[in-house]
Order: sequence, then C-alpha cells, then structure tokens
Amino acid sequence: MRVKRFFGLFFFILFGCFLANSFVFARAEDEPSFKTLMRATDAVSALAGESTVVLWGVEAAEESGAAVKLRARSALDQLMGGQAVKCQLKKRRGSILVAQCLNHDDVDLGLYMLQNGFVTVDRAAVFGSVFEGPYVQAEEAARQKAVGIWVEGGGASDGPVGSFVFSLGLVLFLAGLAVFAVLSVLIMRGFQRVVDAQNKNMEMSARERALKDKERRIFATMLDSEIKANKSKIEAYLVVYEEMLKSLRDSTVAAKYKSAGDIVQKQPALSRSVFDRNTDKLDVLGDQLSSDVIHFYARIKSKADYTNIEPDMPLHEVIEVVETAMRNARRLDKISDRLIDLFAQAGLASQDYDEDA
Repeated sequence: MRVKRFFGLFFFILFGCFLANSFVFARAEDEPSFKTLMRATDAVSALAGESTVVLWGVEAAEESGAAVKLRARSALDQLMGGQAVKCQLKKRRGSILVAQCLNHDDVDLGLYMLQNGFVTVDRAAVFGSVFEGPYVQAEEAARQKAVGIWVEGGGASDGPVGSFVFSLGLVLFLAGLAVFAVLSVLIMRGFQRVVDAQNKNMEMSARERALKDKERRIFATMLDSEIKANKSKIEAYLVVYEEMLKSLRDSTVAAKYKSAGDIVQKQPALSRSVFDRNTDKLDVLGDQLSSDVIHFYARIKSKADYTNIEPDMPLHEVIEVVETAMRNARRLDKISDRLIDLFAQAGLASQDYDEDA
C-alpha cells in the first residue's frame, strides 16, 4: 500500500509539473514581443537568461574562419551595447527563441550583420515578407564590398594547394610572356584600335552609371517627399485626437460618445507606395538610413484599424484608447523627424535635388 501511494503521489507531481510547463509556454506564445539584456554567443545568437535568442532571417556562414567568427560575435555584442534589446518573437523551440531584434537605437541586428558581411540571408524565413528585398540587398552589397565572410580567400591559407596554384600561375605567366614577345609586333599594330574601343566602352559605362545614379537619386527624393507627406498626415491626426482628448477630459461638458457612440482610428493612414515599389534601390541611402527607413515603414499601414466606442463604455477606458493611439502616433512623428533630418544631412532631401537639377 505504501508503494502504491508513493507512485501515485509521484505521478500526480509529475502531471502537475507538465501542466505548469504548458501554462508557461502558452503565456510565452501569447506574448510575442519582449525586451531583454543579451550577450552574443556567435554571429546569429545570444544568451538571454536561460534562453537562447536566434536572430530571425539570417544564418551563420558555415565555412567562415575563426577570426571572422570572433569579429562577428564582438560586432553583435557592441551593437547591443549592454542595453536592453527589443525583440519580436517569430518562432519558439523549447528554450530557443527565434526573433527579429532591434537595439536601443532601433537598428535591426540581423540587417546590420548582413550589411557587414558576418552572416547570410535565411531566404526561406524572409520569403514573401516586407524584409525580403532589403535583407537580400544587404547581403549582395556586403558581397560586392568584400567584407566579413566575403573577403577573397576567406582569410585562410590554402597550404600546399595554394603553392601549387601559385606555381602553375607562374608557369602560365612565363609562357604567356614568351608568346607575347613573339607576337609583340602584331599586337602593337592593333593596339591603337583596342585603346579606342576601350575608351568608347568606358564612356558608355560612365553614361550608364550616371543614368543609374540619377534614377536612384530621384528615388531617394521621392521617398523623402513621401515621408514628409506622411509626417503632415501624422500631425493632422494628432491635432484631431488632441482636441478629442481635451473634450473628454473637460468635466463641464458631457462626452459626445455618450449619446451615440464614436469611433477611434488606432493609427494614421499613411502612404507607402514609393517604398514598396523600390525596395531594391535602398542601398543608395547607406546602411544606417536604409535600416531606419525599413523600420519606419514596417510600423505604418495604408488602411488604418478602428476601435468602436460604445455609449456605455467608461470614460477612463475611452481616454486610455485615445491616449494609446496618440502615443503611437507621436512615436511615428518622432521617427519621421529623424528620417527627414538624415535625408537632409545626406544631401538626399527633395529640395536639395531640385537645386542640383
């Protein structure tokens, strides 16, 4: 009997622990956003207490050398700066959290690591999202600049294979030099024609680059104009709801919603057509500005959401709804001010382009 009671108590405790763990997991799933201090363990992950946070949308390079891995971990630690990081949970596997994270300056950690060549894009994760174009573009820009893992040769020696390749190259060079000596007379005769052709090709390339630069500059000024137009809409939105909030707080006047209800627009309806059509050109803005622009547009909606205010709703709840909407709008207004200043500092503001033209 004592043995039966012991096993019965054991299984009861075990079942209770299972239910407790399930409850904690459900709470974590219901709360996809979190803010925490983290310490980098490699290029794509960091420790946060007893959990490991893996950056969403990026992958560690499998063949990167030890020096690159150490620089990547150090860069991720410096980017977090010992301050709390804001994360959006994408997936959870036990104690491993896959999330998209921003540091205290709203810099996307994954995008920054891509821009500096420390990681590659997880194309399966970003496919179809608003971040697909910017993430792929950041990887390609890092590859073209040959930074991080994209440094030619990977920073490692090839040993005997490298020596063999060098020797083979030397032999081929000497053979080519001999052939060149034999054919030098023939080459000199056609040299002028080759120079002329190269000059024409360089002129055509220069014109193509100028046209491409102009096209990208036009995009930058169009984006600056769209952000300024959105700022005007945000300011108009704040004026309307500041007046509404003032009326709600006036105890001498009956609240209008008490008679027939009302509707609160949860955020201003803003434009994003220029950004959505030109995500492949964001590299013209530079790493920091392009990251700020991406996260500004990730917050805005073309079609706003609404909250219905019923006549029987308590006044303090209505005030809280309006105050929340205004806090979010002021946050957008602050970010738009920062973007407009950055465009001006980079010489990409719309009025700057008009003056240059």
